[in-house]
Amino acid sequence: MPTLDQVWSQINALPNRYIFYTRKEIRYLPKILSEGERILAITSGLMQNRTWLAACTDRRVLFLDRGMFFGLRQVQINLDRLQTIESQSGLFFGSIRVVDAGSSMMIGMVYKPSIAPFVKVVQAAMDHYKRTMVHDLARASSNALGDGSAKTQGNALIHELERLAQLKTAGHLSEAEYAAAKAKLLQA
Repeated sequence: MPTLDQVWSQINALPNRYIFYTRKEIRYLPKILSEGERILAITSGLMQNRTWLAACTDRRVLFLDRGMFFGLRQVQINLDRLQTIESQSGLFFGSIRVVDAGSSMMIGMVYKPSIAPFVKVVQAAMDHYKRTMVHDLARASSNALGDGSAKTQGNALIHELERLAQLKTAGHLSEAEYAAAKAKLLQA
């Protein structure tokens, strides 16, 4: 787990951060971040009439509300489950909506200059995570096909193709990503 100083140094290094009234949530981040997990973007806004912190890491999107008396409300969406991120903006403030396979989270009253950078970072993190997942899957399948009998190789190929199809059906892979990973598997 990172220390609070390490968390603050990551936050201070971010070019477009908006952390209005979220120091309690930031103090809690070291307790929930994994070892080596990096904060890529951070902003704050209102949700359920309370101030929430929204943070994108290299593994997930976090929403935190740490109250003075009632405890902690935390929602996390892993990048592999994230389907889309949407935003709207007005004159000074806007909103960000994150959608996964089963639900969505919307945070409003987000300071306008922090919306576009946050959305851009989340989209890039989603794309990177999915590309890494497809690359790892293709490498694992080529390793599985590299040794063993022909029957084992055929079973491994079928298993990997079924797994790719499931990822595409679940919305974790686009049609293009699916086609590229499938082609790579079949070429091996």
